[in-house]
Amino acid sequence: MNLWPLITRLGDSALLLPAAAFLFAWLLYRGEAAKAVLWLAVFGLACALVVFSKLAFMGWGIGIPAWNFTGISGHSMMAGCLLPALAAQLCGTRPRALAAAGLAGGLAVLVGLSRLAIGVHSPAEVYAGLALGLGASAVFLGATRLRLPAFTPAVLALVLALGAAQGLTGVRAPTHHLLERLAAHLADRELPFQRGQWADQPDV
Repeated sequence: MNLWPLITRLGDSALLLPAAAFLFAWLLYRGEAAKAVLWLAVFGLACALVVFSKLAFMGWGIGIPAWNFTGISGHSMMAGCLLPALAAQLCGTRPRALAAAGLAGGLAVLVGLSRLAIGVHSPAEVYAGLALGLGASAVFLGATRLRLPAFTPAVLALVLALGAAQGLTGVRAPTHHLLERLAAHLADRELPFQRGQWADQPDV
């Protein structure tokens, strides 16, 4: 049985964008406004870098041909940023939170490897995504010193149920298609650049 398509879903925006919003709301609910704002800033910046890198290629063919780099892997970034931050709040004590975040970071690496296994990203794109995502998560967890409100059993059950539902249904966010349309519109092109095309070779 090929598990890579299942693993890659753990980095899908359909699952992790709601999870990011939930984490923000949870911190606000627990009276951690400063940490909520920090999370929003860190996660938002990481997402912006991914979007800008993809738009640059799709709209204007800006990338790194030698590395087959057409933009930062969004799945790898999302997994690296979200999974450790969520896992750290499964435990109440700092040593356990650190261990949980480390294990989740390993799972994020598997998500990145899954993007290579199913052939949708180059190594450079996955490495960039993992570095950005894990770096953003490390900044957030380091700045908060892992002093984060642990999820209550009811909240934890809800998170797990939603994650399981997404994995079983296979619902995927149409982010790539939307970015292609946006890039073509912004660059005033009929069609966006595709992998293998570059700014100096638009018709390859």
